[in-house]
Amino acid sequence: MKKSDLAGIFLRSLSIQSSWNFRGMQDIGFAYSLIPLARSFTGTGLLERHVRPFSSHPYLTGAIIASVARLEEESAGLDAVRRKEALMAPYAAVGDPFFWGGLRPFSSSAAVILAVQGLIIAPLFFLLLYNSVHIWIRLRGFIEGYRDRKGGVGFLGRMALPYKTSRLKWCTTFFLALLGAIFVNSAIPPGELPWGFTLGGTLLLVIFCSWVVRRGISSLVLLYGAALFFVAVA
Repeated sequence: MKKSDLAGIFLRSLSIQSSWNFRGMQDIGFAYSLIPLARSFTGTGLLERHVRPFSSHPYLTGAIIASVARLEEESAGLDAVRRKEALMAPYAAVGDPFFWGGLRPFSSSAAVILAVQGLIIAPLFFLLLYNSVHIWIRLRGFIEGYRDRKGGVGFLGRMALPYKTSRLKWCTTFFLALLGAIFVNSAIPPGELPWGFTLGGTLLLVIFCSWVVRRGISSLVLLYGAALFFVAVA
C-alpha cells in the first residue's frame, strides 16, 4: 500500500464517530476509513464486509482499522472481519475508563485550577494536554496495528492503560482537593485557617466521598446529603 493511502486511512479514522448511528454504530465510519484501500483493491466486497455493526472506543479504533487494512491488503478478508470483531469490545473496555474516566477529568481539573487562578491559558492548556495524549496514542496505535496485523495489542499492553487510569484518578482526586482548598481559602479571612489545614481537610473529604461511592452509595445521595448537612451547619 502507498504511504499516501495509509495516511489517508489514518486521517479518515479520526472521524469515525461523525456518522454514528443506532443500527450499525461506527460501521459507516469504519468502512469510510478503508476507501483509500478499496480504490486500489483488486478483490470484491471489501467495503461490504465492513458495513456491519461495530462499536469500540473511537481513540483505539485506528489500531483495529490499520490491522484490518493490512489483512485485507494480504487478501485475508475473513481474518480481517474476525480480527475486528474480536478486538472491538476489549478495546472499548480499556479505552473508556482511561480516556473518559481518567484522562479527561485529570486534564479538566488541572485546567480549572489554572482558570480560578486567573490564567487565560487554561482552555489552551486543557486542549494541549488532552489532545496531545490521545492523538499520540491514536497515531502510534495505528502504526503498530498495521505493522503487527494484530491491532497493536502489544503496544497497548506496554501502555498499561488500566494502571495509568488508576493513577490519573488519584491525581484528579488531589486536584479536586486542591481546588476545594482554593475556594475555601478565598471565602475565609486571611490568617484564620492555615493553608495546610485547609488542603489536608479537603483532601480527606474528597477521599472519603470517593470511598463512600465505591462502597455502593449513590453519588446523588452523597450530593444531596452533603447539601443538607452544610445548610444545617450554616
